[in-house]
Amino acid sequence: MEYVLYNGKKYLILYKYTSGFCEIKEVDSIHNIQLVHSSELTDLN
Repeated sequence: MEYVLYNGKKYLILYKYTSGFCEIKEVDSIHNIQLVHSSELTDLN
């Protein structure tokens, strides 16, 4: 599992697209899934 920071919150990467975008899910939320560019993410691993 790969964790990242986005807007000051911890997210889990669900899927990475070849275009550089990622589907991410907030760790403490069931429904908060976002599509963001990898350049907006800070790696926690």
